[in-house]
Amino acid sequence: MNELSGWRDEATRIAEEAGRLLMGGWRGDARVSKKGRIDLVTDYDLKSEALLRERMGAAFPQHTLVAEEGQDRAEGEWIWYVDPLDGTTNFAHGHFFFAVSIGLAHRGKPVLGVVHAPALGVTWAGADGLGATRAGAPCRTSTAASLEDAVVGTGFPYDRGTSEENNLREASHIIPKVRGIRRCGAAALDVCLVADGTYDGYWEQKVSPWDVCAGLAIALAAGAKVSDYEGNDADARTSRLVVTNGPLHPALLGAVQRARG
Repeated sequence: MNELSGWRDEATRIAEEAGRLLMGGWRGDARVSKKGRIDLVTDYDLKSEALLRERMGAAFPQHTLVAEEGQDRAEGEWIWYVDPLDGTTNFAHGHFFFAVSIGLAHRGKPVLGVVHAPALGVTWAGADGLGATRAGAPCRTSTAASLEDAVVGTGFPYDRGTSEENNLREASHIIPKVRGIRRCGAAALDVCLVADGTYDGYWEQKVSPWDVCAGLAIALAAGAKVSDYEGNDADARTSRLVVTNGPLHPALLGAVQRARG
């Protein structure tokens, strides 16, 4: 897939343009409304998505685009999954951890990803067969193999107050066993932090393709192991994910499974 190199570079340019747009509203005049009890959307989510649709449509007219705030149908061999503002709650509260996430799946497999975090000034990128980069430098996963040596990330769904599938069992079981646990509030960034070796692993449920497709492509290109909660190979459409450096996978997956009974 030699074309992936050019597609990655174009997606990076588009993501960084969207990031500049977002910075115009961060800690500024963004208008915030609710999609659910605690699920937020801002006018900058919509502005960023409009820009991405225009730029991606012009650059990749032959591909399908599925974006978070739209009603797109995920049909076709090549599908771009786009989150115009991953970490909306962080953005709305002035937190630094938010990103533009652009991921490409080929028949469901994440093959290319760009995650740009404008407030952090960091871009992660990766593609099948091309490796992964953080801020332009090559990056790889870590080597920790035990939970006691690991820093892991996770997240919690918006319906955590009403659903038993809220990740509390898993978190309460895993927290005492690991060196540290982190919760970024942006799944795309969590997965990228596994890709660059900052985290040793990550698990989360109820994620959507636009949340994780880009990060998964980058993590896979960096050497990560990705599965669902049953240990089966995962793709961009998998809603319950375990992502690790590889050596840690049996331990983290096993801990998730034991917590769930």
